[in-house]
Amino acid sequence: MSTVRSPTAESRRTRNVTAYIPPQHGAWAFLVVPLLVGFTIAPFRWVAVLFATAWIVAYPVGYFGGRALATRLRRGTWTRLARREARRAVPWGVALVVLGLPLVALCPWLLAVAVVVAAIWGVSLAFTLRGSERALSNDAVLVLLAVVAVPVVWLLGVSGAGWAWPEVPAVPTALLWATAATFAFLFGSVLHVKSLLREASNRRFHWLSVAYHALVLVGFAFVSPWWLLGFAPALVRALVLKPGLRPALIGAIEAVVSVCFLFAAALAG
Repeated sequence: MSTVRSPTAESRRTRNVTAYIPPQHGAWAFLVVPLLVGFTIAPFRWVAVLFATAWIVAYPVGYFGGRALATRLRRGTWTRLARREARRAVPWGVALVVLGLPLVALCPWLLAVAVVVAAIWGVSLAFTLRGSERALSNDAVLVLLAVVAVPVVWLLGVSGAGWAWPEVPAVPTALLWATAATFAFLFGSVLHVKSLLREASNRRFHWLSVAYHALVLVGFAFVSPWWLLGFAPALVRALVLKPGLRPALIGAIEAVVSVCFLFAAALAG
């Protein structure tokens, strides 16, 4: 005799699982795009893949852990909300330790990277405690945190595993421009999405987004014509799309534009 699961039980189980996944869907692109840019300009090494996996797992730790800590500091005690967010960070934290220990064993210098990442995360936490987590300044901090992955993946690719701080040749200009372009692209995505959602009624913000994309397009076209493949679609979507679109459609368009940017990064590198 088969057991029939009730829809209510199934939906409850689904909610319990999804509750452990940060609801900031656009943040996943902010994780993946810098990693892939790094892989386009560096030799492939498995240690870099291990780092990329740990980098993605670290995001929910920072998200839920940050929410728990911010609530704790604001309320002065571990409220039910703070404890709930902390619990959601635990499984991700365990996975991060499992991935992080081999990484540190292979490349102890990544501890220095962890300190830098923690410092930038701390700045973002300070914005949250001030109630400015949605300010553009905090968005810039979070984009900066995301693009740290570009030089780290490159460094792992050119040096591999090793106990000492890796001795590598002079930093290529391609890496510098790829990192700068990734920051410019992701910050432009922030401006664009804000212009469609949170700042939907602010036409000045829309034109700020358009002007930003136009300036970035012109600037990086002088660096390499290949960057036009990445920034021209971004400018078009910033100019054409209007408020009122469903978030899912906005996200799908951002994914397509991100793929165009990755092609441009691979060709420009």
